[in-house]
Amino acid sequence: MSTAGDTSFGAANLPDDILGRFLDAAPDFDTLNAAVGVSKRWQGVFVTHPKAIALSVAHNIVGPALPQAVCFLRYPYPEKEEDSWADPEDQEEVDSTTEDDTEDEDGGGANRRVNTRKEGKPGTKKPEPFSEGDEISELSPQERTELQGNAGIVSQLEEIFSLRHKDRTSETSRLTALESHRFSRAMYRVMLYCQLFYWPLNLDDIDSMEDDLEALEKIQKGRYTMLNQYSTAELLEIRAVVAFLHELIKVVLGNKLFDDGKDICISTGPAVILQAYLTNSSDPFDDAVEPEVMDGNEDNVFFGGFFSIPMKRIWKERKTVPPESEWDAILDVVCGKSDACAQCGVVAGLKLWSEANWKNLINVDFCALLPGKLGQNDIETEALMDLFMSSTCGAEVIVAEILDMKTTDFAAWKKDDILCSACLDKLIGAHLHLWLLKRKAQDGWKPTENCWYGYNCNTQVHKRTHAKGRNHLCIPVR
Repeated sequence: MSTAGDTSFGAANLPDDILGRFLDAAPDFDTLNAAVGVSKRWQGVFVTHPKAIALSVAHNIVGPALPQAVCFLRYPYPEKEEDSWADPEDQEEVDSTTEDDTEDEDGGGANRRVNTRKEGKPGTKKPEPFSEGDEISELSPQERTELQGNAGIVSQLEEIFSLRHKDRTSETSRLTALESHRFSRAMYRVMLYCQLFYWPLNLDDIDSMEDDLEALEKIQKGRYTMLNQYSTAELLEIRAVVAFLHELIKVVLGNKLFDDGKDICISTGPAVILQAYLTNSSDPFDDAVEPEVMDGNEDNVFFGGFFSIPMKRIWKERKTVPPESEWDAILDVVCGKSDACAQCGVVAGLKLWSEANWKNLINVDFCALLPGKLGQNDIETEALMDLFMSSTCGAEVIVAEILDMKTTDFAAWKKDDILCSACLDKLIGAHLHLWLLKRKAQDGWKPTENCWYGYNCNTQVHKRTHAKGRNHLCIPVR
């Protein structure tokens, strides 16, 4: 936007209500701030209607899920101390925050627990009680910043959800306006629930609480009461979002650790889960809870059944049997649901792989796809994993380069083919050792003499010197 004073965009000739509509249409608060800074005329228009303009921009950012987004920011979260727990039925009995001016002998706030999680912290000032049906009062500068940041998190999660469950060919969200609304409002409600019932205490606190049946009953009652306020349709939306977040957690933790860790991880909230998924690392979970909790060595009663226990109670009371598919609560139409594998013809729909979603193959055990006994050769598997974990060589790069160097047996296979998991594994397994050999050479490795037994060699498994001294990325000649 021009900074040429009041004459920019012919502003001097436009009435204030038209300029106000320009500000209303700003896609985000950064753009609004830039526009208001153009001149005193633009600033004057904003100052005249700051609440209305800010709410219009907030709606542009968040969409129709704005009440849920603001509720997440303004909910009267209790101070989580061992003698106090959130119960939406008796919220007035719980202090929302610790006062800023309460000091202990050391000059710091007494009994303060500061929530540092990224998706919207309660803050230090006691908020007014707020529910989704309330009129949204003027947004503070801090709320605008947090609202925009949270919307970015939800938007990223929606794109991942769309790619996994709506349209595997598009990396941007293909959800309709109604589908996006369902997803977003459910995600904000999950964010609120996790924020309310997430309690990052040390193991001693958790262990002592697990022995206190009354405290556990109060926790379960609070969770049940919070979820029971929603209609069955809205609960099914929440169920779908929880199932989706569990998918992302499973990608990070793997099959072995998932069952023990899923409830702990989902309690940390969507922002932490997104960060863990994007980095393919459990470090964000470790940072959010005590590392010992994440070890999965203890049957943690506090986290167990974080969503499932209260939901089962609600379904039973409402005499409702949830449908088998979670996604129907969000999606009206699924693109490519009847698509078939280009090579074997099996109908696999969204479980098919194409260039658009190869990058989601991060949970595939590439070492297990190496031919012969190469998967047990520490030298080659370490080299492969170093490449795979590098910033320039993800799963999508491996598959693309394999298709560029495919052997004559795979001459008919093309980059734009959609493949089932079995056919994709077949393609990768037939070429991965050749790709690894080429990549190592490109990085400066000098090929050693070929082992006669190639990738079927037994010695490469238990003798590291032999595995390193001979090349086993080759076809056996004996």
